[in-house]
Amino acid sequence: MKNLLTATTLLTMLSVAALGQNDRSRENRPLIKEETKEKVREKAQDVKEDVQEGAEKLKNRAEERAPEVKEELRETGQQVKEASQEVKEEVRTSIVEPTRARNERYGLPWYDKGSIFVGSSIGFGLGGNNGLYLALDPRIGYFFQPGFMGGVRLGYDRRLSTSFRSNQVGLFARYYPFRTRISSFVGAGYNFGRERASNVADDEKARYNSINLEIGVQFYLLKNLGLEGSLETNYYDRSNPLAGRNRGGRARVGVNYYFSRRNQ
Repeated sequence: MKNLLTATTLLTMLSVAALGQNDRSRENRPLIKEETKEKVREKAQDVKEDVQEGAEKLKNRAEERAPEVKEELRETGQQVKEASQEVKEEVRTSIVEPTRARNERYGLPWYDKGSIFVGSSIGFGLGGNNGLYLALDPRIGYFFQPGFMGGVRLGYDRRLSTSFRSNQVGLFARYYPFRTRISSFVGAGYNFGRERASNVADDEKARYNSINLEIGVQFYLLKNLGLEGSLETNYYDRSNPLAGRNRGGRARVGVNYYFSRRNQ
């Protein structure tokens, strides 16, 4: 029994010594073999060379395609230019030229360059709180170009149901695209003036300014005399809060007289 215990102890000690020797061997052994490292370096070099070769091919291809791309862009630009020219020509032949021919054939001398316009209109509109108001609007203008006029306007607004009233002076411009016996126009103006009301003291400067837009039509009545109707709205209106915003959209009817340089 004693001999068996001694033998077992001896075997155990030899096993522990062997394991320790194996551990020291693994510690001294490198993690990656030199052969494996060399293979990795060779593979990396191959990949690098493939990348360089691919980049060189792409560069050469781009250089070869550059003149073709440049030519394609030039052709595309030329096509766009030609299409734009065709659209421009179509507009000129289908709209501009017929309108010009119609104006030359049936157009009135009222709208010639150098003509003078004198007119006045009366209008009705709705201001703040749906109050009906009356508007008088004399004006004088000068045609700087055929159909294009600019001038000075005066204005007087009176609200019929309250004490509100205002006086104004302003600049305006109009354009008449069709200048025959029945003609249309669009216009815009800038106005500034003073408002008065029962809740505004006489010595208080209740001033305002506004920008108006208009569209209308004019009919030939007599030689140099026309009748117009228009709709006008305030695109921008800066007024005294005590007087209230009493100038809303309005409908106008007016009579205009034209001093033209040539006879009809």
